[in-house]
Amino acid sequence: MIFSSALGIVAFSYAIVIMCLYFWKKKANIEGRLTTLLFKFLVVSLVFLGFVEIGCIWSIVTINQHPILTEAVCRLHILADIIWMTVVLVYIYAVTIDSGIIGNYAKTRRILAIVLIIVDSLIYFLSCLLKVTFHSAVNANYFVIGGPALYPVYVLGGIGSIAILFMMLKYRKTKPKELNVPIIFFGVSFVLITGLEFVFFNYRINYIYFLYVYLLMAMYFTVESQDTMLLSQAEESRMEAEKANQAKSDFLSSMSHEIRTPMNTILGFSQAMLEEKNLTEEIVKRDTKDIKEASSDLLELINNILDISRIESGKETADLKEYKIEDLLFEVNSVIVSRISRDVLDFKINVDGNIPTKYKGDSDKLFKILVNILANAISHTKFGSVSLDVGGAYVGETFKLSLIIANTGHEMTESEFNKSFEDFSEEGSTIGTDSIKLGLIVAKRLIEMLGGTIDFRNEKGKGTRYLISIDQEVIDDMKIGAVSIDNSNVVEKKLLDLTGKKALIVDDNAVNVKLAMRLLAQFNLQLSSASNGRDCIDLVKRNHYDIIFLDHMMPELDGIATVHILRDEGCSLPIIALTANSYSGSRDRYVSEGFTDYLAKPFKYKDLHKILEKYLDN
Repeated sequence: MIFSSALGIVAFSYAIVIMCLYFWKKKANIEGRLTTLLFKFLVVSLVFLGFVEIGCIWSIVTINQHPILTEAVCRLHILADIIWMTVVLVYIYAVTIDSGIIGNYAKTRRILAIVLIIVDSLIYFLSCLLKVTFHSAVNANYFVIGGPALYPVYVLGGIGSIAILFMMLKYRKTKPKELNVPIIFFGVSFVLITGLEFVFFNYRINYIYFLYVYLLMAMYFTVESQDTMLLSQAEESRMEAEKANQAKSDFLSSMSHEIRTPMNTILGFSQAMLEEKNLTEEIVKRDTKDIKEASSDLLELINNILDISRIESGKETADLKEYKIEDLLFEVNSVIVSRISRDVLDFKINVDGNIPTKYKGDSDKLFKILVNILANAISHTKFGSVSLDVGGAYVGETFKLSLIIANTGHEMTESEFNKSFEDFSEEGSTIGTDSIKLGLIVAKRLIEMLGGTIDFRNEKGKGTRYLISIDQEVIDDMKIGAVSIDNSNVVEKKLLDLTGKKALIVDDNAVNVKLAMRLLAQFNLQLSSASNGRDCIDLVKRNHYDIIFLDHMMPELDGIATVHILRDEGCSLPIIALTANSYSGSRDRYVSEGFTDYLAKPFKYKDLHKILEKYLDN
């Protein structure tokens, strides 16, 4: 009796000490680890099991006085054992496979709790259908629970031992030696204790509890030790860094190929045009068209790379402003029509006449989203049609703008849909990183930034539909009515005639000046140029100009410093910033510095036309 009592007291005391150490000592573990959650439960449940142990021993000693109570307490002990053993198995599995951070900690905790409750309930129900026996040994040196009711516990322990040995053998090479040693020691301890418990000790509950406490101590001083936790975290950080570096290497390799492809076209045709002697007008136009298309592809690729970089760094934010949905759709239509062959592919924009006319939102990002996803739809449609259906409805007080992009090409599966928007940095990514792929990634990130959603549907023989929903603030509730967006004939605006108007171009790059002057000459402007800010200021003092195009990045005196001086000296002319820094909020930034507006390099003819029309056509 003395030995039995001493064994129980020591074991229970150790359990209390471990619980106090674990919860009160400052630990290097991280909240949100699956192993942390499970070990906390094991510590607390073992202390609870100690109280059950005391009650079980007391009831067995007084079995003649309380036979029904004794059976109830013994079955409670079996239940506690079942719960503890299943959690130990899950814990070892988590340690052996992956002890990393849980993505959704609360959700994982709920799911795990539900699964364990269901599994343990079924095992315990089976145990309750079978008979249980209980008695104390001579002189009460130990106390035994027996009978067929323990069979499920024996099976659970056997399966657990085999599973643990299998996991240790299979995954021994996935972790460094310093982490494998504690895991192996702990696993072997579990197997030995299970064997001692069921084979040699015949479920002597006072011995079993001591073994459980020993197993918990083995966990605490090996797998859950501070050194092991810190080493585990360091190993996880190292592996994540390696994955990130590999992703960067793969990305750079892919980008090298994607950039070189259009560059080869540009340089090849340019060289041919310079060196060939018998060039005809037809050949020049054809080669120039190919150069322009390759340049557009290269620019789109670079813009997508920059967009991803800004989004990843947190520099890209929503730029909310008023816009007309009709203007946005005409812009999208103009870009898409220029990219398709109308002989084999039809493109239509269908607008629900009941939606509002004007909204407050980020129209620039909506434009990128639509163009990028439409470009992907076109790439998967060799012939047939691609369409954009625009609608929406109020959900409560919120208006949800609905954008449906459909194509008659490839019928996408759920796996393909997920991979289409899979980041190039994600492990296991198998899709090439071309401009269209990057465009889809950008589109998804922008949709998420705007608080929207994207999904897909497909019907046999009808291709794939992308379903986009984005909340928008309605500014003008007047219905848009019938909208005619004729994609069969995109008409260019009549060229502005700005005879008599004077423009000053300021850029330190001579080629950029030459290009700008060539584009502006089409509008019959009188043109002057300067290579730096100081010459610009001198020219403005001596001459009259109607508009100034001012480069941002220049030596000695940059564009911002130059515009500050001009404004301080009373210059009220429209000053347009020329910059390669195009990102959300760029216009507001330049306007706040004193510029009237800005043009992003390389600027397009239509953008230049808009600027001149806005500030000089009066």
